[in-house]
Amino acid sequence: MVTEALNSQPDFEPQVIDFAQQPTHPERIGKHVPKHLCPRCQTKLIIGYDEPECSTCGYVDYEYEPRANNDNKSILSSATKFILRYIGEFENLSNTTANVKVIRVKNRVVYSVECPFCLNPMEQSSLSGKRAEIREQRYKCEKGHRVSLLPNKKHKGLGWK
Repeated sequence: MVTEALNSQPDFEPQVIDFAQQPTHPERIGKHVPKHLCPRCQTKLIIGYDEPECSTCGYVDYEYEPRANNDNKSILSSATKFILRYIGEFENLSNTTANVKVIRVKNRVVYSVECPFCLNPMEQSSLSGKRAEIREQRYKCEKGHRVSLLPNKKHKGLGWK
């Protein structure tokens, strides 16, 4: 009886199936599955160190590419160095510039000022109280040169005087 059934069927040719080319769930072809859900079990994917993983079934999305984070607005992480123009009253200093870097001191972000005259580092000093300008910061180098950083109203930035 078994031999009759085998003889009645046409010759069986084995087929090689490439499973890498086959979709895992053919019934889901054409259905849009959100990127944050597992395509196998519809559970929320958790992003590990490199790629999203499903904690339920173990699916890993190896085609995931993290978004480029261009909205980092931290002035400290940008390693900013300013070249400030003189904004005072004296014409002979109008072409003199001061180099200022942004650095971290404990939990604050402060300016590291280079003296425009002798190029030595400057230390922040206290205001004298004579000029009550808003947001003025005073610096003094070891040779006695004094520089004040002020908002430049004309060019909307910083300047020195």
